[in-house]
Amino acid sequence: MTTPAWPSENAPATWKRKAAAKAEPALRRGVRFIDAAVLGLIALVVVLVSMPRLRRFALRENETDAIRALRVLADDALAGPDALRSGDLGGLLAASSTHRVRLEDVEVLDDGRLRRHGYLFSATEVAPGRTVLLAWPWDHGRTGLAAFAIEPGADPVGVANEDGRFSGPDRPPPADLDREDTGWSRITSPAATD
Repeated sequence: MTTPAWPSENAPATWKRKAAAKAEPALRRGVRFIDAAVLGLIALVVVLVSMPRLRRFALRENETDAIRALRVLADDALAGPDALRSGDLGGLLAASSTHRVRLEDVEVLDDGRLRRHGYLFSATEVAPGRTVLLAWPWDHGRTGLAAFAIEPGADPVGVANEDGRFSGPDRPPPADLDREDTGWSRITSPAATD
């Protein structure tokens, strides 16, 4: 019985490579099942921790956008009070040509209300010559939480609306900002004042 000899220095290169390949242990390629399972569990934990934070961020962003939109609408109502006399925000939008830039994705509903970024907007005349603009979530908990209001020329106010009583087209917040039992309070958030 003969044993193959290790190639000498003068042996052809192909023979040296074959012999070296037989002598080295085969390298495993790919990821083992246990490693893949550990990576999958880590990814699942990251997703489970991140999702509630992303949801809160989206709700907060919708609320901030609602306050900004109320400010824009209130400024336009001051500039053109006749456009808002009917309580139709669609008419207020039509009176200002700059809304295409500032409120580019507004949907005008059939009743003259507006919908933007998960919030509904309406105007209500609470006394002759005194109009209040309102914003509340289209779907409480999914598109926003708090409700907001502003009188043209005044600062916005808000109510936490934790119980979701102001949600959707059929449940707007009250426009009477002077009543203490409605829960309206001045908004002091720095993000809401820009």
